Amino acid sequence: MISEIRIRNFKSIEDLTFKPGRVTVLIGENGSGKSNILESIAFAAAASADKLDKEFLVSRGIRVAEYTWMKSAFPPAESCSGAEESRDIIQLSVTGEDGEPPFQCSVAPSVSKVDGSFEEWIVRTPIKEADLEEALRVVDEELKPLSTQVSGATGKIDQEALRRSVAAVQLGLSKYRWLNNRAKRLGVVDYLIYAPENTVLRTPPPDATIEPLGARGEGLFKLLQAFGDAKFTKQLADLKDSLHLFGWFDDFLPPDDVATAQARLQIRDRWLAPERAVFDQRSANEGFLYTLFYLTAITSWRTPKFFAIDNVDTALNPKLCSALMRKIVELAKKYDKQVICTTHNPAILDGLNIHDDEQRLLTVQRDSEGRTTVNRVRPPKAQPGKVPMKLSAAFVAGNIGGLPDYF
Repeated sequence: MISEIRIRNFKSIEDLTFKPGRVTVLIGENGSGKSNILESIAFAAAASADKLDKEFLVSRGIRVAEYTWMKSAFPPAESCSGAEESRDIIQLSVTGEDGEPPFQCSVAPSVSKVDGSFEEWIVRTPIKEADLEEALRVVDEELKPLSTQVSGATGKIDQEALRRSVAAVQLGLSKYRWLNNRAKRLGVVDYLIYAPENTVLRTPPPDATIEPLGARGEGLFKLLQAFGDAKFTKQLADLKDSLHLFGWFDDFLPPDDVATAQARLQIRDRWLAPERAVFDQRSANEGFLYTLFYLTAITSWRTPKFFAIDNVDTALNPKLCSALMRKIVELAKKYDKQVICTTHNPAILDGLNIHDDEQRLLTVQRDSEGRTTVNRVRPPKAQPGKVPMKLSAAFVAGNIGGLPDYF
């Protein structure tokens, strides 16, 4: 599981470090940088796969802007030498709990020397001394046969120059493999930001869309088809049990193995007459479809181990928000997922138990110079004879931050 994330020079973030839990909730006023935090991790995931084209970034849930707006635009501190050059580089570091070196990468824009237009993002990775030594060792082994064949004054070659040239090529070829392997072990490489849309959930797009589950809801019904396999009885049972958060819900049947565009989710309402009790996703309420999506993402064996949900409260009743959050925590622990959520609904907070270190609440705000910062909300000290204030009430009262303070 990921224990620390550091972001530098991405959108409204100049230099930010935070420690996520198994389930982390971000709160803050509009424009404070919550989504920028989620997007920076997705940017790192794309860099680890060397896929930084606009289409791929959008598919991971990133709001792609002109390159000058993807990196921070704050004026450099007077004390920083070479600040302008360093501010062109987006830097990301993700640390796990395994004691291994963190996944690190730097991404810089390549700009045309002719007209200054953006060409592409270039990924850089720190080359450690140990990596260089290993590359040189391999090169030495490869050069042994060659050195015995070369003799005479005219046949000599610059062994040291050749060694280092071959080593540089080898390191260049292995750069993305190194990045990708670290990202895979940490669960970063498949990370994306889920922000499902009502129209996508109601009308499945063609089979050619992103699998297993797209950021806007693509692939949900095809993924649910797999839940019908006898091997995944436990996951299907957990999914159905969780959907009893809705008082009217009785049961559902995963779509048949047909083309996704024709797939129908058969949902049963326990209060309707038997002959009219079954309906499909086109008639389901919006909150049910969003909840189904989130729970499927957490219980599925095919979805990322680490992902984000932007605006997890969309279309949900306040009491349902709290219950859903508790369910997300329960299932994330059971299925070994790590989730970051953003919200504006105070009721989401009442589904968290911040006395549990795996559940963390962070307030996101802009400092006096506009830079995105993060503070962790710690559990309040118990007061004898007093009932602790709910997190939702503390949020609304302004006791834990995350609210505008200028009106």
